[in-house]
Amino acid sequence: MAFRHGILISPEQIRIQTSNRTVFQINHDQDLFIRGEWITLNPAEQELVRQYAQGLRKFVPELVSIAVDSVELGLTAIENMLAGIGNSSQQQEWQALIRETTYQLTSRFVRSGDHFYLAPQSLNELDAFLHGELKTQLKDLAKYTVGAVWDALRDALRQSEDNFERTESQNWQPADELLAKINSGLELKADELEQKSVLFCQRLTELDQIETQLQQRVPQLLAYDVVTMK
Repeated sequence: MAFRHGILISPEQIRIQTSNRTVFQINHDQDLFIRGEWITLNPAEQELVRQYAQGLRKFVPELVSIAVDSVELGLTAIENMLAGIGNSSQQQEWQALIRETTYQLTSRFVRSGDHFYLAPQSLNELDAFLHGELKTQLKDLAKYTVGAVWDALRDALRQSEDNFERTESQNWQPADELLAKINSGLELKADELEQKSVLFCQRLTELDQIETQLQQRVPQLLAYDVVTMK
């Protein structure tokens, strides 16, 4: 699913925009204006407008929520794996990178209180971010992680030339216990996100169907197909 036009949502209005110009809008979830002209609607058409407006209000922000939560889930897994590895300076560096990555993702969508804007190209930009900037950052993170693990192993080997044993002061956590601890929390969140995503796609498909019905009753809207299936 994708959004072909920009969507500006406020408590009183929903504006559909092309090149920063409003092509049609819905006021108070009931009054439809196309290029500034008020469109007379019968009760059935008004109900479709209401359903369409409320669907946009609910699912456009939900899309951003799913995207952000999914990326944060992956970053949390990385952060958990890094716990206890490296010195304090390296830890701070990794945490700063994770915070910056999360900020770069969330800043791609404009949201202020009850006002929300999603640009038509935002989905493409998100895809480019995930496969471009984020991938590069995670490669750097992985490089630093390998270096930190090697340093920890080298330091441990230096402690004894004859054996490599855990001392009481080291108190290392077995790898299988560490992975089990990380996975137990991540699997619950991943399952929740998967269920949320499936439901979102179903509801967005329903919204596309409502939009199609509305276009059939108001042919002027055929030129502005907002919700599309790719």
